[in-house]
Amino acid sequence: MNFENRIQKYNAVLTESDRKITKYLLANKVTIRDKTIIDLAEEIQVSPASITRFCKKIDFSTFQQMKYSLIGTSTENKKSDHTFDTVYNYYQTIIKSTQQFFSEEQTARIVNLILDSNKVLFCGIGNSGLVAHEFNSRIYRMGITSESVTDAHDLLMKSSLLKENDLLVCFSNSGKTKPVIDSAKIAKSNNATIIVVTNFEQTALTELGDEVVLISSYKYIDDAKFINSQLPGLFLLDLLTYKLLNHEDLMQARQRTLDAIEKYS
Repeated sequence: MNFENRIQKYNAVLTESDRKITKYLLANKVTIRDKTIIDLAEEIQVSPASITRFCKKIDFSTFQQMKYSLIGTSTENKKSDHTFDTVYNYYQTIIKSTQQFFSEEQTARIVNLILDSNKVLFCGIGNSGLVAHEFNSRIYRMGITSESVTDAHDLLMKSSLLKENDLLVCFSNSGKTKPVIDSAKIAKSNNATIIVVTNFEQTALTELGDEVVLISSYKYIDDAKFINSQLPGLFLLDLLTYKLLNHEDLMQARQRTLDAIEKYS
C-alpha cells in the first residue's frame, strides 16, 4: 500500500506531530531521496524518534521503506503540458491507489450480501449521492429490489422501514456525514446489514458498518483543478457489477430491461 493510502487508512490515529510530518513529506516528495532521518527531523522540527514512531504507525517497518514508497508515488502524479495526458495520469493514479484497498474476498462478500438481501437501499449526500444513484441504476436493472436516496429527510424515513435481511449501503467520503450516520444507526437498530464505502477508517460511520470498504481520496492528487471524487466509487461499482453479472439470472434480467427500453423508445 502506497504512502497516501496509509495516511488515509490510519488517519484517525495520527497526532498533530504526525500530521506535521505528513504535510512536509507530501510537499517535498522529490527532495527527500537523499535525506536522512536526522535531516528530515531538523527540517520538520520534530525528533527522529517522532519520525520513527510515525513510520511504524502507518505500518512501515523502517524509515527507508517509508521513504522509498513516498519517492515512488512522486513519479505517478505527473503533470503534463497537455490536459488529456494530465487527467489520464490522474485517473491511472487513483485507480491504482484504490485497487490497493480492495480484495477479491471482500468484493465477493459484498456481492453475496447484495444477492442475499430482500432490499438494497443506497444512500449518500452531495457527490456521494451521485455514486449512490448510479449504483442503484445498475442494480435494479438486474432485477434486484433496490432504491437510492440523497435527501436527508427521505433517508431517515426510508432507513426506518428497513428490516432484517435488508441492506443499507452508505457512501460518505469523510465518514462524518450526519444524515448518513443517523440513518445507519436507525437501520442498525432494525437489524439491517450496513455496508460503508468511505475514505477513512475509525469514524462514527465505520463503527456501524458490518462491511467497510475503503476507497482512495482524490485529494492526494496535488492539483486543485482536479476535483473528481466519484471515480474511486465508480471503480468499485464496475468491479461489483462485473461480479454480479456472472450470475446468469441477473444478466438475463438486465437484458430484458434493455430490450424493453429499445422496443418502446
